[in-house]
Amino acid sequence: MAKFYKCAQKHSNRKTRGKGFTLAELLIVVAIIAVLVAISIPIFTSQLHKARVATDWANLRAYYAEIQADFISTGEYNKKVPYEGNPNSTEYFPKEITFLNGQKVKMQEGFFWVRPIAGKGYTIAYDCNNRHPKCELILE
Repeated sequence: MAKFYKCAQKHSNRKTRGKGFTLAELLIVVAIIAVLVAISIPIFTSQLHKARVATDWANLRAYYAEIQADFISTGEYNKKVPYEGNPNSTEYFPKEITFLNGQKVKMQEGFFWVRPIAGKGYTIAYDCNNRHPKCELILE
């Protein structure tokens, strides 16, 4: 009986001896993961920037439609709109959109400015904080 036990014990040690990873293999896997993370972080931040700029653009288009509709219906420039030359405006490059109904939306990635166009309403220009040319938006 003792011989059988020794034989079974040797056999089980041979099975488990080859299992597992060596330190070198683990280091290679960790290095590969580190390279993939280093490559993906700039791509992720670039896509995040694009998404935030797209959100700003969508909010500005809605704001532009609202102030243009107000101008067309009244024929006058609204005192709530922060534009250059408006005595009620304290800020020419706001980072927050205040809609005419009082709702406020914070800009995600940039700033905008509003200018009146004589007899035609408003124009809105937008730029991101990083001043990328692809981020510029002008609504006329």
